[in-house]
Amino acid sequence: MLYTASSFKNFTFFHVFTSLKSPQYYFPLIIFCLLLLIVGYIIRVKQINSTKRKLAFLVDKRTKTISRQKDQIEEQNRLVKLERDKSDELLLNVLPQNIVEELKSKGQVAIKSYQNVSVIFIDIVGFTKIAERNNPTYLVNKLNDLFSEFDSISEKYNLDKIKTIGDAYLAVGGIGGQVELSSINCVSAALEIQLLMNKLKDFASSKNEEYWEVRIGVHTGDVIAGVLGTKRIAYDIFGNTVNIAKRIESNSEPWKVNISESTYKVVKTFFNCSSRGKISTKNTGDIYMFYVNGIDDAFSSHGTFNSSSWFRDYKNFSAKSKIDFYGLEEYAIDFLTKKLAKNLLYHGPHHTKNVLEAVEKIAFNERVTPEGFILLRAAVLFHDFGYIDKYKENEKIGANYAREILPSYGFNTSQVTKICDLIMSTRVPQKPNNQLERIICDADLDYLGRKDFLSISSNFYNELKDYDLVESKNEWDQIQIKFIQNHHFFTEYSINKRSLLKKKNLEFIKDRALKNKYTK
Repeated sequence: MLYTASSFKNFTFFHVFTSLKSPQYYFPLIIFCLLLLIVGYIIRVKQINSTKRKLAFLVDKRTKTISRQKDQIEEQNRLVKLERDKSDELLLNVLPQNIVEELKSKGQVAIKSYQNVSVIFIDIVGFTKIAERNNPTYLVNKLNDLFSEFDSISEKYNLDKIKTIGDAYLAVGGIGGQVELSSINCVSAALEIQLLMNKLKDFASSKNEEYWEVRIGVHTGDVIAGVLGTKRIAYDIFGNTVNIAKRIESNSEPWKVNISESTYKVVKTFFNCSSRGKISTKNTGDIYMFYVNGIDDAFSSHGTFNSSSWFRDYKNFSAKSKIDFYGLEEYAIDFLTKKLAKNLLYHGPHHTKNVLEAVEKIAFNERVTPEGFILLRAAVLFHDFGYIDKYKENEKIGANYAREILPSYGFNTSQVTKICDLIMSTRVPQKPNNQLERIICDADLDYLGRKDFLSISSNFYNELKDYDLVESKNEWDQIQIKFIQNHHFFTEYSINKRSLLKKKNLEFIKDRALKNKYTK
């Protein structure tokens, strides 16, 4: 029998098909398919795991590469920051910080004028002769050591070193800062430098070695400042203030701190100064000068400029505060001088200055806070402003002036309110409600227990007579007797310091009234 290809295919298909219908063939087929699936799954899992391992390897390799690049970038940034810090440190050694910031942000520094900065000049006495008898290397090294000490002191008191010129050292306080604080810092630095020179003298003397002496001069005024040139740039200050500071220094004595009248007006509250009167100077005429002997005893139990924690707290408060008390004092005294009537022989600007001095000493001894100290001083400046417009009921007018003027000198609303309350508390009869009010009340009548009572009392009488408020000296004495008998001081300081002499002054007035004798 012959088979064709077609018949063969049909036969095979049919044979297989019919065979599958038999149950004995189902199980092997199912097993085969399952094995096929399992093998395929295992192969696929191996492929996936292999792919994962490859991806993990690539990721790890890439991560390490990125980490190395990150470390390299961080190291480059560190090196860049290190170089930048070195550059900034170098700039700060040459220029003040605010100038460095301006130079970095703008690429240049504008020439600016600054008002009421304090310039300090230091000069080594007889340096020319010292240079002639010493080795140049020794001389330069010793100068470097000394000026490095000056740098540390200048930095401590926030002064900006300007330059050294041979044996001269120039620094300035108050570039962009507060007048009162910068002047206090400048004088404090000057005193500390002289203290350093005394220590160096003692050390050198103990070894029978040569010691150096310095003269120091401080002057407060206006300067022009800026960076000069584009190569080897230098920050410098110019103006007559610098010239006067040099004259103040050259007219000083070794171991002394010599200051001008303008500096004295700013720092007189805190420092014990002795007047030298007018001193003739080269090219600048006569200048009032003062020697600074140290911090005023009222502000330091040890009489040294750095011994009072209150004094340091006051400087710290002033550094953070926006209050410009010196500017306010200058404005207020000038305003009173121009506006108050000339026949106010008692309530003139001199009375304000007198009460200001009293309130400062009482406030310190009563341990008020630095803020309270400033509020009291501001209240004193305005407590007689009302006399500009009206003789009686003047306290309200003074308070109104204070509300109008004080905000422009950095006082906030709360502080202005407290100052106005202090002004109102001076109204006679005095009825203070708190510590600050008790202090200003005692300061306002401080003269009752002082040696200058009689002269002040005489001025008060002449003022009242001119305003037709008293007719005779006898009437005035009776008014005084009644007033002093009813008056009492409120603070411990005034009770201890003024009560005894007040009693003696009262007895004198009583005796004079009985005898009807008056000193012309």
